[in-house]
Parts: sequence; C-alpha cells; structure tokens
Amino acid sequence: MVSGCLAKIVSSDTRHNFLLHYLAAIGVLLLTPAIFGVSRLDEVLAAQPLEIFLPLMGAILLPAVFMPEQNESIRDVVRSKKTAYLGVCFLRLILSVLLIAVLTGAFMLYMKNMDSKVSLRLFAGSFATALALGSAGFFASAVSDNVIVGYMTSIIYYMANFGLKDKLKVFYLFSMSTGKFGDKHWLYILAAVLVAAGFAYRKFVKER
Repeated sequence: MVSGCLAKIVSSDTRHNFLLHYLAAIGVLLLTPAIFGVSRLDEVLAAQPLEIFLPLMGAILLPAVFMPEQNESIRDVVRSKKTAYLGVCFLRLILSVLLIAVLTGAFMLYMKNMDSKVSLRLFAGSFATALALGSAGFFASAVSDNVIVGYMTSIIYYMANFGLKDKLKVFYLFSMSTGKFGDKHWLYILAAVLVAAGFAYRKFVKER
C-alpha cells in the first residue's frame, strides 16, 4: 500500500513537474564528452569533467525540489493529501540524488571504456561536488520560496570557484583537478547541513 502510494507520487511528479529537469540532467551528461576529452586520461585529468561540468546536474535538480508548490493551487492540493508535504519533498530530493549517482556512475563507466583511469574516489568526489552545488540552491530555494533564487545561488557558488579558490578553502569544488583528493568530505558535510537547514526552515518557519 505504502509502496504503491510512493510510486504514484514519483510517477505524477516525474510526468507533471520534473520531466524537463531530468532530461536537462541527462543533457549535461551527454554534453560533457563534447566539451571535455574523456579518452586515455590519468586520474587528475579525468577529474576535470567529473567535477567541473558533470556536477551541474546537482544545480539543475536539487533547487527544484520545492518548485511545484510555488503555485498556490498545487500547494493546496499537496497539503490536502494524506502524505505529508515535506515527505513528498524529501522523496523528490532522494530521487534526484539517486539520479545524480546513477548518471555519474554511468558516465564513469563510459570513461573507463575510453581507457581513462577512474576510481571510487573520483566518483565520491564528483558526487560530493554535485550535492554541494545543488544543496546551495536547495537551501536558497527553501528559504526564498523561489526556484530562480535557488538556481542563481548555485550559479554564483559555481562561478566563485573560478576566481575565489583560496577564499573557499575546503569548500572549493574543483580540488581533485588540482591533485587534491582529501577535502571532499567537507562538501558532503556542507550538503547535509544545507539540506537539513532547508527542511528545518520549511517545517518550523515557512509552514507555520
């Protein structure tokens, strides 16, 4: 019964609210090899497409979690359902995170097939970058109730990494491309804090 309800939510959200976002994320995946070489790369060079471009999937998917309810009529419908509103949002978030993981893994298999040196730490680093970049927009979207603000926040964070490397320190997104593989856990922490703060704001401030 519960699984059937969840399946209906996922199916409805995908068809009516997030299909274009999922297609855009796949578009990033397909566009990456057209921008970056992916053949016969060592681990440092392989990190460049994996953390400089592929994580844009996070910036596309995560800020959109609260998007449908910007429409008041949709918000009223969602709140009238038995399933808790924030529960629906959490399900959307999980689905987006899983999609990022699957697409990142698929792209790494493609790179491996092209004789590039890929590894689990490259996957973990790329995934962390996508989550950190997306969670910045997620938090801004949760607080502002405006997905455009969320997208802009992710873009600003992304662009800052091209000129503020020293100021961002452990929250610098492109560390693997410089040969540093040990700082990515800070991005996981950042993503967890921003997501938790976003949900907390919606629960204890916005929804009251």
